[in-house]
Amino acid sequence: MNVRNQVKTKEGTKMNNQRTIPIDLPRKSEVDTASTNKSGVPATAQDKELALKVRELNRLLADEYTLFTKTLNYHWNITGPRFKSVHEFLETQYKDLLEMIDDVAERVREVGGYAIGTLEEIKGASTLPEQPKSYPQTSEMISNLRSDHMQIQKKIKSILSLLDERWDDPGSEDFLTSLLKKHEEMTWMLTSHLES
Repeated sequence: MNVRNQVKTKEGTKMNNQRTIPIDLPRKSEVDTASTNKSGVPATAQDKELALKVRELNRLLADEYTLFTKTLNYHWNITGPRFKSVHEFLETQYKDLLEMIDDVAERVREVGGYAIGTLEEIKGASTLPEQPKSYPQTSEMISNLRSDHMQIQKKIKSILSLLDERWDDPGSEDFLTSLLKKHEEMTWMLTSHLES
């Protein structure tokens, strides 16, 4: 966020002719179900809609981070006769995922929210399964990653549906459509590694 483009007002901070967002909105990823924010000021319907959009984007961010971590873990722990090729392939995948994580976090900020960034927040918001202390065979690793990419694709489609129903946000729609395409391509590549 460019500080020079901010305008301080009595109600909050305004960015580039966007609507005013109260400064003291909760900085958590979940929507506050109470009718007031933490300062006791009544939350507007617009604030609740923003909180819902931010929550959905932060959940996506958490899933992206979990998939990145799982891909990195498999990259480190791959074994077997296809070690070199799969090791290098997974390196490409985790590097791409890292960029995607950054893009999602930036989108959260662009719509007026705060991106989650701690392991505790990510763990609490992620919906992808983890397998601590589990080191599956190469084919199972690739299958797990493929399944996670497909789950993220469903999540993105769900957010796109919400955008279509509730929010006039062509920037987020365009961003998520592009992100969906990246996940589809990564899924295709993983599927190709499963075929014998």
